[in-house]
Amino acid sequence: MRIEAAELQSFRLRLRRPLVTALGPLAFREGVLLSLLNTEGCRGYGEATPLPAFGTESLDAARRSLEACVSSLEGADPAEPQELLGWIDRRCQPTSTARAAIDCALHDLVSRDARRSMASWLAAKEGRSARPEVTVSALLASRTPRDLALEARHAVDVGFGTLKLKVGAGPASRDLERVAAVRTAVGPAPRIRADANGAWSMDEARARLEALASLDLEFVEQPVAADDVAGLAKVRRDASVPVAADESACSEARLRCVLDAEAADLVILKPSAVGGISRARAAAELARAAGVEVVPTSFLDGAVAVLGALHLASSLPGHLPACGLATSALLENDLAPPPLPERGRLRVPTAPGLGATPWDRSGGLAA
Repeated sequence: MRIEAAELQSFRLRLRRPLVTALGPLAFREGVLLSLLNTEGCRGYGEATPLPAFGTESLDAARRSLEACVSSLEGADPAEPQELLGWIDRRCQPTSTARAAIDCALHDLVSRDARRSMASWLAAKEGRSARPEVTVSALLASRTPRDLALEARHAVDVGFGTLKLKVGAGPASRDLERVAAVRTAVGPAPRIRADANGAWSMDEARARLEALASLDLEFVEQPVAADDVAGLAKVRRDASVPVAADESACSEARLRCVLDAEAADLVILKPSAVGGISRARAAAELARAAGVEVVPTSFLDGAVAVLGALHLASSLPGHLPACGLATSALLENDLAPPPLPERGRLRVPTAPGLGATPWDRSGGLAA
């Protein structure tokens, strides 16, 4: 089996309503869809959907990186994705989301060719079975306390046991009011997470976490800037709310810094941001060896990347907190039929590869 051809296609995905974060509002996502065709007529898909405000390369840089890698992929044997990725790393040095697209497309291609789901193929490589479903959290997109309360109540009514909302885009009093409205609306049982996207200084984070402690949060994600690992460690030591690292742990080197500093109780694991499924699996192993839990999460990307992250989560052994993978409903025009939650869980597709094929957006990719 050889890769016969590689195609690239740009896309723009609209959010149903802007998601307000500490790093600014998100109204749409842009990226590049990669398709790899092998000599047996099988296709594998991956997507590069960068988000420069969150630390990745630009869209132009991702596309240029993919264009540079495509010629090296044609004619290559994808049977061992890890080996081919290592060769691509040495030859082309792809950017993080470009590498994630290549990684996903290779794993999709080889597992489709093997007539196994990607999760089953990944788990079988380690002598295990994949889990059939993954528990997920609901991402609350409303802004006002009243609307957040209504959205949270609906999420719990349809089966979610874990809720996540963005904080850090406004004053402390407003964030406290918003989180309190969610807790009051859903009662004591559901878990609530807050994501600050690095909005606070170390001292501000300490004060805000102390104020939020009475609301029984599961954790607060990235309370300080990504490059302030020392500050993150101090916040974690002082806070009565668990702390999760996201942007601070977006590469192996940065993850090792977080672990060495004992700066996080959990690590948010985004395959699109760290360079793909293979790197995310290695990061999960590294974090767990240090006693730190991992939370596989989407990058607010399209269905191809979300499905890849879902298969990754399904293939991981051991306990998983609710994963941040229930984001596809935020998009109006997704790349492929997305995984949609039922009672707070995503069923893992059992069809070969990703289990879904991108829509034919320009008359050529879907097969």
